Amino acid sequence: MLTVGNKFPRFSLKATVSEQLDTAFETLTNDSYAGKWLVVFFWPKDFTFVCPTEIAEFGRKNGEFADRDAQVLGASVDSEFVHLAWRKDHKDLTGLPFPMLADIRKDLSSALECSTRKASRSARRSLSTRRASSASHR
Repeated sequence: MLTVGNKFPRFSLKATVSEQLDTAFETLTNDSYAGKWLVVFFWPKDFTFVCPTEIAEFGRKNGEFADRDAQVLGASVDSEFVHLAWRKDHKDLTGLPFPMLADIRKDLSSALECSTRKASRSARRSLSTRRASSASHR
């Protein structure tokens, strides 16, 4: 398991960043927010009944993270297209101010032990990185 002081795994993932189809998707990497803290959290699957509450709360607190030079990234093993559909479908997720990472190959979630390649979903987990790419978690 990744612990405090370990390097955060390298990643390059598609992300849903808006609800507008022409600007909805970007590829994000470790370097996309260079010099910032990263707060990465996982939820099991899109379109589940509990997860929107947590995701929406990260959205409401996004300004407080930004004030501390931190970028929030949400993630699950769903595709960027499923993320887009969920953001459009659920009123609490419309206009989220942070990207939703699509870890469909489970590269990042497996590296962080939030999932196994055989699992159909991620575990709930929140992690933060130092600017130097080390990790801490809760």
